Amino acid sequence: MNDLIISDNVTKSYDLTVNTHNAINPAVSYLLRLRSTKSQITMRSCLNKIANMFEAFDLTTFDWSTLDKTKVQIVIKRLINQNKAPNTINLMLCAIKGVAEEARSSRHIDSHTYQDIKSVKRLKGVRVSKGRMLEKSEIQKIFQYFDSLNSAIAVRDAAMFAVMVGCGLRRSEVVDLKYEDIDFESSLIIIHGKGNKERENYMPDEIKERLLLWVNEVRGPHAGYLFNRILKNDDVTGNKLGTSSIRFIFERLLKNLNSNMKEFTPHDLRRTYASSLLENGEDIFTVKDALGHASVTTTQQYDKRGKKRLQEAAQRLTFK
Repeated sequence: MNDLIISDNVTKSYDLTVNTHNAINPAVSYLLRLRSTKSQITMRSCLNKIANMFEAFDLTTFDWSTLDKTKVQIVIKRLINQNKAPNTINLMLCAIKGVAEEARSSRHIDSHTYQDIKSVKRLKGVRVSKGRMLEKSEIQKIFQYFDSLNSAIAVRDAAMFAVMVGCGLRRSEVVDLKYEDIDFESSLIIIHGKGNKERENYMPDEIKERLLLWVNEVRGPHAGYLFNRILKNDDVTGNKLGTSSIRFIFERLLKNLNSNMKEFTPHDLRRTYASSLLENGEDIFTVKDALGHASVTTTQQYDKRGKKRLQEAAQRLTFK
């Protein structure tokens, strides 16, 4: 049996060994075959939204045997009318095509219908990506805030913030990080990224110092998840933090800093890391590898240096 979270409050079990026509919803079959939990959650959200467009409660109640090219085009048209970005629309299209492939395999739709759906092309074009780059003064202000708290939780949160802004880790990568993934002598850090891919990165000295403070003074230099839950009496547990905990930590940080800090998200630290490398003159391909991106196009969307970069480029240009 395989468990799949259909919505925030609904978990269902499915037997993938059953293969009859009506045994399993092709959308469920598609989700269960996705390797990462994060991919399941993302695509589940897409498929629930698609089902809602056709007045179904969620992906389990929509009749996917009615899926055809016309319905796909209706979805795309509605998303365009909602002013959704091309990347968002293409993600939805990817989810639909994945379900269509499962629907063909289980004979919910025929091969001709599947080929029609498969022929629908991705949308071209990009939007100015969201998010921002934190200024150096803002980063220092955050470290100063953590240092002023004088608690085990603050030492942990400062180390976690340091790794995210100084090594460009995603939230999921931070919570999966283990003590044995770090070589403090060489400053090497092994990151477990999307799609079960590993990449190597190196910590700047000031980032390593923050991690060493957490490990040596609070956590202890032993195997296991690097960032652990801490009880109210400052006892460090062996349980790792969840990605939602990181979001809560940053929300609390912004609240405590009041109006002294412009709003930012955990992912903005990754954007800050990428933008800082580019600002220091690193080439885009080096930054791509550091972020674990498959495409330079994705990396370019992380460049948040803003208009200042364009202004400086224009000033350097001369025809004399």
